[in-house]
Amino acid sequence: MNQASKIAAVAAGTGLLAVLGMKGFKVYQDKTNQSIANSEKIDKRESVDARKDEAEVGLTQLDSIHRADWQANGFPQTHAERERLEREGKGLQ
Repeated sequence: MNQASKIAAVAAGTGLLAVLGMKGFKVYQDKTNQSIANSEKIDKRESVDARKDEAEVGLTQLDSIHRADWQANGFPQTHAERERLEREGKGLQ
């Protein structure tokens, strides 16, 4: 077996393992309902941080996930904050 054939066989094997791994992970997520795609259920459950964080009180688990994304990406948390940022943006132009 020449060098090119060996490399091709290893690449094919690696690709096959990756595909099988992704399929296995999807099956695991489906069985354990841990996917955000199952948002109907998590949009009815109370946020797990509601007892620890006052800002989480009244939020569902789905709301909490979105809130965490907004904070991580620097999105404004309230309409007032968004309007203030818009006014500041217009003043800079």
